[in-house]
Amino acid sequence: MSLFKMLYGTYESNEAMVANPYTQYPLCPVSHMTASVQIEMSIDLQGNIVDARTITDREDGETIIPVTEESASRSSGTAPHPLSDNLTYLAGDYGDYAASKKETDTGRQRFDAYIKALESWISSGNSHEKVQAIYNYLSQKHTIKDLQEYGVVNLDENGKLTKDKIAGKTYDKCMVRFIVLGAEEPEECWLDKSLIKAYQEYYFGAKEGREDICYLTAKPAAISDNHPKGILAASYGAKLLSANDNSDFTYRGRFQDEKQAYAVSYEASQKAHNALKWLAKQQGYTVGNRDKRTYICWSLKDLKIPEAGRELDLEYEEDAVPNTVPQYRQRLRKFLGGYEDGFDATDDIALLTLEAATTGRLSVTYYNELKAKDYFSRIRSWYETCCWQFTTFDSEKKPRQEVKTPAIARIVNYAFGTEQGNMVKVDDKLMIMQYQRLFHCIVDRQRIPRDFVHAIFQRASHPMGYTFGNRERILSTACALIAKYYKDKGVELEMNLQKNLEKLTGQDRRSFLYGMLLAVYEKAERSTYDRDEKREPNAIRLQASFVQHPGSARMTIEQALIPYYQRMAPRLRDYFRKEIQEISVAIGEESRLDQNKGLNELYLTGYWLERAELSKKKEDA
Repeated sequence: MSLFKMLYGTYESNEAMVANPYTQYPLCPVSHMTASVQIEMSIDLQGNIVDARTITDREDGETIIPVTEESASRSSGTAPHPLSDNLTYLAGDYGDYAASKKETDTGRQRFDAYIKALESWISSGNSHEKVQAIYNYLSQKHTIKDLQEYGVVNLDENGKLTKDKIAGKTYDKCMVRFIVLGAEEPEECWLDKSLIKAYQEYYFGAKEGREDICYLTAKPAAISDNHPKGILAASYGAKLLSANDNSDFTYRGRFQDEKQAYAVSYEASQKAHNALKWLAKQQGYTVGNRDKRTYICWSLKDLKIPEAGRELDLEYEEDAVPNTVPQYRQRLRKFLGGYEDGFDATDDIALLTLEAATTGRLSVTYYNELKAKDYFSRIRSWYETCCWQFTTFDSEKKPRQEVKTPAIARIVNYAFGTEQGNMVKVDDKLMIMQYQRLFHCIVDRQRIPRDFVHAIFQRASHPMGYTFGNRERILSTACALIAKYYKDKGVELEMNLQKNLEKLTGQDRRSFLYGMLLAVYEKAERSTYDRDEKREPNAIRLQASFVQHPGSARMTIEQALIPYYQRMAPRLRDYFRKEIQEISVAIGEESRLDQNKGLNELYLTGYWLERAELSKKKEDA
């Protein structure tokens, strides 16, 4: 199934959500779109103003309005919306209050086009009492005067509109919606389905254009050559379908004209685009701040789906936080199973990634359809294998140990980012590119790229470049990624020292043991510190050197430990020396050349696990 076929099917499957006032994100009807409204005017059935107010809350201002094919994609020129529009179109007296002749001429030209279109609707056989009331009011041409009397707009000492704004919009950009008091319920025009139906019947009856076979429905229908924009709020002007550029080789070389390029009917285009806008607003999420890429995951059933790559909210009680991998996997299966139970084996789940390549073009950077069973299998595999223990905080801000899977964005930041204040960040372009690579690892079962593991291995091996909190988060994230990387290679790392030592061989085992040794060095020195000591142990300060040349760095650290041994109680001193001796025996005799062979990423898991074991023994002591 193609992307647009899936979107069209989504609209058809969710007809109950069309203009539904009881949902946060209603699905737009055909020939309608949502607009952010800043002014609300109440009139009676005779066309007399009753009230007017400003709307500063963005959610309250989201309003479904009727549009034409031209007005829905307007960027310049004059193309009025049929009912709700901005003040330059609705106010017949706008030119009287405009600050310049250009604004005056523009206002009068737009009002004339708007009122003429409204007259056409009224004179058709599909008029509506609310449309007649709005026409009666607006044709009196005192809209700005009324808004000034109700305190909605302000005038300067010359009687002209000021440069003030409503919800960030200057007066000429402010959208207006209407309430018609005394009309049949609902009085709000944007909630009245009879008004929506009246406009659709009028517009479809009056619309002219060529007919062809629609690529989506395979039926003859009126074809649209001007498709909607505003799919993504962050890239409002970008379009997904367009063939109106006949000078820059958009279709030349393959087709004689745009009519041969593709044919999508107006109704099918409206349904597909409105479904995509609805999905993006309801469950899309963006990656990046200035440069953005939007990810959408959905099914025809309009059931909520866990988003691949994001941190899952497993919703457990604070006294039942999983701190072992088996506990975490059990919780994870229960969590994902609750979603999966709503799907049949034959249900499709679509995965879509969108990015505005230019201000006018929206590109599909990824699209795939998976069976529900396959989708849940893939994300379960990722979350079960890419996990490790992190230090988190409960509601009282007390630290606790919790096993979880780091979000893709966190992995990218920690693998390629730099510390900025208290955060580790990458720039938008790098985040967008690397996020998509890991997204493929989840939904397409691709192996984690080696450069990801190497990058986070390097960051975790230079702890002095980060604050303590970031250093710990980078280390746990690195261990999670390493565990996933080795799982894909057939080696399952566990959060257990002895089990890992039994299964690791060769250079992997050597690196793991050296990591354990580093943890003992660190713990031994820290055991002599006062409670408020902030100084870093020699093991941490020399960690980068230890990774590259473990033999020589080890000698330096052990020499530096001698004065600290003297501060320890004999029992503690003997304990640390015994730990170092046992690990050294496990490493075995090495030539001077072999001693200084660099360590691989597995030393980080050995370091983390040995450090956790030492802390546990201290608590049990």
